[in-house]
Amino acid sequence: MKNFLTVLLGIICVAVLFWGHSYYNQKIQAASNKGTEISEGTDEEAVEQSIDIDDLTKNWPDKAVGRIKQTIKEKKKFKLLLVGNKSDAEIYKDVKEKLTEAFGDHITVSIVSFNETSATFIQEKDLADKKADLIVLEPFLLADNGVVAIDDTLKNVSKIIVQVDNSNPEAVFVLQPSFPLYQAKYYPIQVDELKKYAEKKDIPYLDHWSAWPDYQKEEIQDYLLSDQSGPNEKGIQVWSDYLLHYLMNNEQ
Repeated sequence: MKNFLTVLLGIICVAVLFWGHSYYNQKIQAASNKGTEISEGTDEEAVEQSIDIDDLTKNWPDKAVGRIKQTIKEKKKFKLLLVGNKSDAEIYKDVKEKLTEAFGDHITVSIVSFNETSATFIQEKDLADKKADLIVLEPFLLADNGVVAIDDTLKNVSKIIVQVDNSNPEAVFVLQPSFPLYQAKYYPIQVDELKKYAEKKDIPYLDHWSAWPDYQKEEIQDYLLSDQSGPNEKGIQVWSDYLLHYLMNNEQ
């Protein structure tokens, strides 16, 4: 009988120890999971707080600001489209990278590069397919120079805007010229006509030429490739800085 009680007591002790160990582990695991959930929530809130949409979009048209706030509310991505000449591809790549970093998951940035005239572009491509919310368009001035008259270029720009507006009336356009050329004669006149067109149509116009040296002076050549086929590193920096100041209120 004595041996039986001793064995029974041992079994009870082992059972109690096993139960206590299991209960303790369950409490630790629960506490760990709870802590993880709290930590993740805190990190997400910190990320949201670090993105000030009002500040980033300070220079945007009101319609575009309202649209990005709506897409954020609906947990969708705001679509920004950069459209420009292939010679300016490096500028748009730099702008895309910095915009994506600044806006995070709230925005998607796409690039459409062209090497054809405005007349060919409207026959072969349709920007409406991109379903963009904000379109920064460089309207073919260099591509059309000497090939398409400025009046026809601007008519083609209007056609592009109408195409997009018909399928997506919420889309907003912003216009800008391409890079300046040293002592150009007719090109600056075309740029002035584009600026007047933007003012007449009440379309935001990015006058980034104001950030470059005077195109009539030799200094501008320090910002262009030797054959003036595009901006060099200094020119890319000037132009991308101007765009980033507008698109994400980036102070340089």
